[in-house]
Amino acid sequence: MTRLLGPKDLFAESEFEEVLSPLVEPETATDKVAIDHLLLGLDILSDRPTTNAKMGVLLSSFLLQAQRLEGRRERKGEEMIIGYPHNETYWRKRSSIGYKVAEKLRGALVQHGWMTHQEDATINLHGGTGNCNGYLIADFVPAKAVGLSFQSTEMIYAASTSAKRFKLKDEKVDTRMKAIWAIWKKAPLTYGDQKMFTASRRFNNVSLTSGGRMYGQWTNMKQEERLKCTIDGQPVAEVDVSGMHLTLLFSITGKIPFSDVFADPYQPPCLEHIDRSKVKAVINSAIGGGTRNQTQPTKMIQRAGVNQAQLTEIRQDIIPTYECLKALKKEELYSETLAYHETDIMMHLVERLQKPIFILHDCLICQQDIALEVGEELQREYVDYCKKQGWTPVAPAFSIDRHETDT
Repeated sequence: MTRLLGPKDLFAESEFEEVLSPLVEPETATDKVAIDHLLLGLDILSDRPTTNAKMGVLLSSFLLQAQRLEGRRERKGEEMIIGYPHNETYWRKRSSIGYKVAEKLRGALVQHGWMTHQEDATINLHGGTGNCNGYLIADFVPAKAVGLSFQSTEMIYAASTSAKRFKLKDEKVDTRMKAIWAIWKKAPLTYGDQKMFTASRRFNNVSLTSGGRMYGQWTNMKQEERLKCTIDGQPVAEVDVSGMHLTLLFSITGKIPFSDVFADPYQPPCLEHIDRSKVKAVINSAIGGGTRNQTQPTKMIQRAGVNQAQLTEIRQDIIPTYECLKALKKEELYSETLAYHETDIMMHLVERLQKPIFILHDCLICQQDIALEVGEELQREYVDYCKKQGWTPVAPAFSIDRHETDT
């Protein structure tokens, strides 16, 4: 956990399993009455409907995340500690909830014993990631959400950027995102009593050409739980592109280590003697850093079981094979640049098909019975995108995952 140092840290990964953020609101009038009753018990129900609506969003989101933490405690024995940002910038950038509402709720939750301060935010304790203080949620809190139904809130901003201190306003991006929300809202991604149909697109520069992945309720769910969702009452599947960033590099550079069809961009025939997970870790570390000369083992490389000596050996094989890595350039052509194109391709597909297909980075969530069609349409969309950009068209490999079945 680290103190929020500035706007650039807003979207850093946190060490907390859950960080309070506006996610949901009461679904029905009955649910709203129940939430208002809880706000009254916390002594923060006001005579201003707009303020109560904002407070209701934040309390609903808190209860939802408390339930998630309770599930983790039952599975793993972990304490129910939620990250709660104290920084004003965090709240002003993400939604219309605002800092004053967030602070008022925090004070009330502490005063009434719903949570207690557990961990201070500290600097560089975990490699400089995270931005929140930790609060231990009381055992009685998750039960407060029993019987309540939630749906996505539209109080979140459609887009934000870590390069700007306060709210980003871009009509073109906002309009495009909200049009996709409208498609999703007609047939939400549904998990139990939760209906999900909004996500925020997060960039890391003011020109909105870097980053731009979407973050919503489904993006921090475990895959096994996401695959239990339904769309319009039908079971879902995930269409997952294999190595989207690497495939984009193939297209951008025209340097492809395959002569014909490939099922996995990380396994060219000449590298079959190297474990795939190690190839993937070294390549993705290079893409993340914007340099093919990744000489020191990153955390990703270390997790793959690659030491310094092995990294040198693998690099000697990978660099001649993957000529596309030579084009990498820090802050210009690297993971965040590729993430922009990845998301743009996915958005074009949803806009063209006008179907409830939910975006999860390099993966699409759709109804099971159209999963193969969606994968093939994604390949067509990718090829068309490449042609418009003047890149080499390559149909990306993809896999399909369903609940309790093999990929």
